[in-house]
Parts: sequence; structure tokens; C-alpha cells
Amino acid sequence: MATWHCPVCGLNFAFHSELDWHIREAHCMKRTAGLAGQLERQAVLSWSLLRQLQAASVGPSVSLFLWTTPAAVMTAHDAANLRRLASQAREKLAHQLKGPELEHMETRLDEAVRAAENGPTDHGLALFVSMAETAVVPLPSSPRERVSINPRFATRDLLESLEAFPPYRALVLRGPGFRLLEGRAQRLSEVRDWQVPNPSLWRARRGDSPPYGRCWTPRQRRLAAFESADQAIGERVAIVGRLPLVLLGRKELMAQYRRLSPHSASVIGEVPAWGAMLSKADVAERAVPLVAAWREAHTKQYLEALHEADRQGHVVWGLQAVWDAVGAGQVQRLWVERDYWEPGRLGEGGKRLLGTPDLEAPGVTEDVVDLVMERAALAGAHVEIVERLGYGRAGDRIAAQLGTPAGAGEQPQPAQAVAVADQPPTGTAA
Repeated sequence: MATWHCPVCGLNFAFHSELDWHIREAHCMKRTAGLAGQLERQAVLSWSLLRQLQAASVGPSVSLFLWTTPAAVMTAHDAANLRRLASQAREKLAHQLKGPELEHMETRLDEAVRAAENGPTDHGLALFVSMAETAVVPLPSSPRERVSINPRFATRDLLESLEAFPPYRALVLRGPGFRLLEGRAQRLSEVRDWQVPNPSLWRARRGDSPPYGRCWTPRQRRLAAFESADQAIGERVAIVGRLPLVLLGRKELMAQYRRLSPHSASVIGEVPAWGAMLSKADVAERAVPLVAAWREAHTKQYLEALHEADRQGHVVWGLQAVWDAVGAGQVQRLWVERDYWEPGRLGEGGKRLLGTPDLEAPGVTEDVVDLVMERAALAGAHVEIVERLGYGRAGDRIAAQLGTPAGAGEQPQPAQAVAVADQPPTGTAA
């Protein structure tokens, strides 16, 4: 029998319709004729997508951000807002491009808007269009609504969403069976739903011998479920990497599973529940607070690392000092407050960041802080967005630890962190 293969996560499906359903539900993607009928892999919020967009710098790059209502297809109100922002983008493009180049960019923008209108939405949406790149990305957070046209894409909202809403796994234990789900925030997709066959029921219904040598006891069936769950998690780890794991089920089942499973070190929390009665929405509702607490603990560790590095004299503060360090390739870690935005432009051959209140002036970038973050990330620094730094001089909202970057594209984790899929792991992972 022919099988259909998901190019994103590697799962196989017996029917093409099942693959399309999986692509839509698990990855928020679709096939769009307007974009040459190709699968929009860029629509998956991931670290690889972030790096790809950060590295793109061909001509003017359009970045649109708006709040949206979670829905299977974009609502009429959100579509109207998107078209309004796209109209603003066309007006700005007309001041920078002429002739065939302008027509080409407008066509690409129209196709991306059409794809977004016909696709699912989350709490926010980011749309990126350039001469060479197109990405329509549903976001689990609500970004500041705006239009940005610069030589590079504005990507800080993607970074913020990736850090604030890491992907996770949920394992629902229900006695002689289990369910395995994966996703981000409230969006979970069923990976495996499995029940240990009962040989005694097989004999009663079929009238012949069960496919086992003898009837299993409840304990044996439970252990078989644990073994199958570990195998399913292992297969997913081989495909997409390790993720934080949340357990749901009866307390005695979760305790026994943690004693026996090789994946117990990935468990970040447990939720007592009757596993057989939980829907995907129920699982997400119970798991999200645990994932948020896990992420908050890591943020606290990053701020403690900033305090220690500052005590040792290895931290520079302020936008210009950080920009100088980025240009010299000396930034190992970068901390930025979440609501820190500064319009400006580059001066003195790119050595100085000059602030300006006139966003329409030639060469002005809506947010030079985003530019600093992108350059640091491309040089291999770890970038962390926090609510408040809490250290340093009053008024300083950006800080950088000097040292040797981890390597272009890497994202260092605390020693206790569970490695996140699509984010190269450092430190200890289960």
C-alpha cells in the first residue's frame, strides 16, 4: 500500500486526505495554488524558520503583524485588517520600487495575503514577503499591529513566540493504553493513540486463540502500554528532537511510569486526571500552565546569569555599546526587554545607531533594536527577551555578555534545560 509522508515531522499516512488533515491541524499549513502549489513549509513557527528569515536580505522586505482570532479559516474582520495593512505596505513599496520590481513584489504580497485569508489563524499573524522569501506564520501570541519595510525582515515577534511558547509533548496514561500529543500552546496534534489488546476479549469475540500465548494480567498490560509509549516517544525524538514532557493520568500510573521510563528526565510536570475522558483541548488547557512555569524558571536562570556576568565585569549596557560589541563579534548572550523599541538609522558607515523621530525619512528603520538582535543571533549569540532586566544602570534596557559566541544559529540552554526541538541542544538533556 502506498504511504503519504509528511515533509515536516516525518509521519506516514495511508491516505492523502489524512495527510492533508494532519498538515492543517498539526502544522497550521496548507497547499496554495497561488504559491505555485507548493507546501508552505515556512508557515511552521520554528527556530529554523527564524534563522532563515534573519539571514534573508534581498531587496526591500515586507513584514506585517496583526492580532487575529483563533479559527480554522481567517475571520472576515481579521481579513479586512490584513488587507488594510497590505494596502499600507503597497504605498510604502511604491516609494522604493518602480516598474517590474514593484509589480513583482505586489504580486507576491497579494498571493501571501490570499493564502493567509484562506488558512487557519491563532492569536496573531506574521506575514513576510521579499523578492525571494514568502512566509505566512500564525503566532500563539498577539503582536503589536504594524507594517515594516526594511532591508531585513522584522523577526523579534517570532523570537518572542518561540521563547514564550516552546513546543512540548503530552503523554496521557489510561491504564492499558496511552495517547501521545505534540504541539505549542493550545494547539496539540495527536501523534499516537494506542490501547493494549485484551486477549480474553479476543477469544470471546472471535472464538479462536488470541495472538498471544496466554492472557495478560492487568499489570502486564500496563507495562506493555508503558513500553509502547516509550517506543513512540523515542520515534518522535529521533524525528524532531526532545521536548518538555507533561504526564496526565492517575497518580499511581504516572508514578509508576516515571520509575520505569527512560524518558522520565524530560518530564516537567504531572496532571492528575482521568485520561480516557480528556480531549485535545482539555490536555492543552492542563499542560500549558506547567510549560509556562518551566519556561519562567529558565528565564529566571538567564537573569541570574546576567547578574553573575555583570558582577564579573563581562557585561556592557545600552544600545550603542551593545551594537559596538555585536560589530566586533564579542557578544555571547544578549538580553532585551520585551517592550523596548527604538526607531533609527545607521550612521558612520554602520558604526553608529542614530535615533530619529521621523519614521518616513530615507534609511530609517522602524526598530533598530530588532536589527541589533538579528545581527547578534546571526553571529551565534543567544538572544533572550525578558520583561525587565532588573540590573545595570537606570534606563538601560538592553545588555550583552561579552565572550565567544556559541556558533552561528545555536541557542544555548541552561544546564537543567530539556532540549527543544529545532533548537540545537546544549547542556544536559534527558
